Amino acid sequence: MKLDEAILDFETQLRANQRSPHTISSYLRDLGEFQSWLGAERGPTDTRRLDAAALCRFATARCVTHTEEGRSKRASSIDKVKMSLRAFFRYLVDAGVIATNPARVLKYRRDHRVPEVLSDVERERLRGVLAKTEGWRGARDAAVVALLLGTGMRLASLVALDAADVSIEDRAVLIRRLKGGGETRKALSETVRARLAAWIMARLKLPTNRPELFVSGQMRRLSSRQVQVIVRRALAAAGIERRLTVHGLRHTFATALYARTKDILLVQRAMDHRSVASTLVYAQVSDARVAAAVAGM
Repeated sequence: MKLDEAILDFETQLRANQRSPHTISSYLRDLGEFQSWLGAERGPTDTRRLDAAALCRFATARCVTHTEEGRSKRASSIDKVKMSLRAFFRYLVDAGVIATNPARVLKYRRDHRVPEVLSDVERERLRGVLAKTEGWRGARDAAVVALLLGTGMRLASLVALDAADVSIEDRAVLIRRLKGGGETRKALSETVRARLAAWIMARLKLPTNRPELFVSGQMRRLSSRQVQVIVRRALAAAGIERRLTVHGLRHTFATALYARTKDILLVQRAMDHRSVASTLVYAQVSDARVAAAVAGM
């Protein structure tokens, strides 16, 4: 099978398994880079002729290891490309296209830098900003940020929420889109419940019968990009100048939860991690904050 045909089939499989749009686009971007590199190298285009040596050469190519500006990429960025290749060739084996997976030789060089999170003071400043928003857009934006900060849900999960997924009375939200599939129910703190209740009341006055929980000015479902803009605006209003991403709010939630409970398994469950190994980084964050506190005594 030709590589371009195999990539199209892989995309179909990802969509059939309800992988998030972000995950699909990330895989396709990396595989497109691989395809372009093969073309430049005059490499084989038949998937049966792609071997481990070719994949290793690609993994060490400058397009993978450096940015367009010539800066070295983080280990996590290089790992992401390797994971895309491993997932793609694993699919080809499962589909019977090839007999063995040549990408198994690609190992991950983990980047153990702790994720950037909001400090306790910054969190309180951000919450103060959310309490002062006005109008229906303000109520929406406050609910978006409060939900991300108070549940640790992923961006794709938040964007996919419908109004029917929220139960104000039960203080819970049903997440129907999880990384890897499935669904889960998350508890809401009183602060998050209040922000959502205010948004739902404002939403009832809008000229829309659409099911989406969060809508734009055009009364359509908010996009991932629009949510990112909302978060950036809220951080700027709180005087937080660091370029903290939406995922940084997820890290902040997990870090605060671990600092409060010291229960790594509880944090694993709250973050919907399949393996506790993915959760251990938040213990490192907490230890780093302890070290900083001790140094300041």
